[in-house]
Amino acid sequence: LLALVGSKDYFNVTDEGNFNVAIANRQPGSAFKPFAYAATLMKGYPDDTAVFDLKTEFNPNCDPDSSQEKDKYGIDCYHPQNYDGRYRGPVTFRQGLAQSLNVPSVKVLYLAGINDTIELAEKMGITTLGDKSRFGLSLVLGGAEVKLVDLVSAYGVFANSGARNPYTGILRVEDLNGKILEEFSPNTYEVLPKNTALLISDILSDNEARTPTFGVRSPLYIPGENIAVKTGTTNNNKDAWTIGYTPSIVVGVWAGNNDNTPMKKGGAALAGPIWNKFISEALRNLPAESFEAPDLEIDPTKVKPALRGSWQGNENFFIDKISGKLATENTPEETLEEKVITNVHSILYWVDRNDISGPAPSNPGTNFQFDHWEIPLQKWWAQNKGNYKITTWNEKPSASDDVHTDLSKPTISILEPNDATTYSPDQRINLKITSFGRFPLQKIDIFVNDIYLETRETLFSFSFIPRELENLQSNNELKIIFYDTAYNRNEAVMNFRVEE
Repeated sequence: LLALVGSKDYFNVTDEGNFNVAIANRQPGSAFKPFAYAATLMKGYPDDTAVFDLKTEFNPNCDPDSSQEKDKYGIDCYHPQNYDGRYRGPVTFRQGLAQSLNVPSVKVLYLAGINDTIELAEKMGITTLGDKSRFGLSLVLGGAEVKLVDLVSAYGVFANSGARNPYTGILRVEDLNGKILEEFSPNTYEVLPKNTALLISDILSDNEARTPTFGVRSPLYIPGENIAVKTGTTNNNKDAWTIGYTPSIVVGVWAGNNDNTPMKKGGAALAGPIWNKFISEALRNLPAESFEAPDLEIDPTKVKPALRGSWQGNENFFIDKISGKLATENTPEETLEEKVITNVHSILYWVDRNDISGPAPSNPGTNFQFDHWEIPLQKWWAQNKGNYKITTWNEKPSASDDVHTDLSKPTISILEPNDATTYSPDQRINLKITSFGRFPLQKIDIFVNDIYLETRETLFSFSFIPRELENLQSNNELKIIFYDTAYNRNEAVMNFRVEE
């Protein structure tokens, strides 16, 4: 702990100034959402998985049209709204978290599982949740109480690439002679896969993704700094939160009244400027740094469309953009185009929560949330399908890509250097090649002893001096990977000798 401040004036007893709100239990609002999103990412959902932001009733005993307030058992119906009362249709996980959208976040919590989300939050440092059975889907909107100091520490796991460092207020105790009497021993351990933590930080630091909600230059934005940040606001603005971090520091701000009386503003408007001013000053004394980029690469041929943001459907085929025919194993990534068959359903139709990479559920209606997600979606689609291109199986080509075949690959011969000559270490060697193929060459990548040297386009003029190579040996391998204008790829290898 670098600093911890409780209430405004300790000696103002009338207004509970001696109440330390930094260690008090308060509802976190949307500041709890990153735990649910992290739990879904851990299960294998990519950040561009899409859910539908539509008015949705989550109590399965209430009507799907969200018209009831209580079900037949007297239990409250649950159809939360977004902060602005608007609904946006299909949104990705990234958009849902960055813009702090409530309906998508409740769906994300359901996909993650309430118990799994609670267990993750506790592993990350939240200590106040207790009996899991107390909570429902409102948990993701701040339906539990947390301590500010715990929440800041838990966000530290994101900042620390998935590793938890339990906080302490005292590093060591010395006597008057400097002898150490007690010393804190850090116990760092991983609670999140590194890439999951990096993904959350990438989303929370994505100013463009949060702009539709917060604006381009909100209190969450600090020019020139790479900072991840999340806000939280509870009902009637009783609690306003902003938690933000870099790889070196986490700063959390709570604003509110100790007696729970409402305020006029929420998280970004009230706690945001306080957070901005404090962390801006703190960063003056810290090195400039950025978060490590997460691995966002997904193989579209192996991950189902419904997990890659393709809300229009989950059945697909691939074509080659040059030939317009069905893609084959020889079709390069650069010319591969996916076609998703239009068959709009909620993600529960395509994805089994217990096996997300497996086949679609044989009977999705057995999921008690399915109808309540599906009915408003089908109503929305009936009203909006005229705005989208419809793709059918009739568009699938019968012929296969004939531009990218083994016979279409270009060939080259390396004339210089060659294996019949021994070269001086200081001799400049000019690369000379001849090529043949159906299409002209577009570029070549040059390697010596598996070390990349350069990429050349058009004329392919290139030379090198052996002594200047990183890994020069007496016998060396020159490898050229070459591409034609249709992105057919091949490679050629030549060994050459250099005097010792």
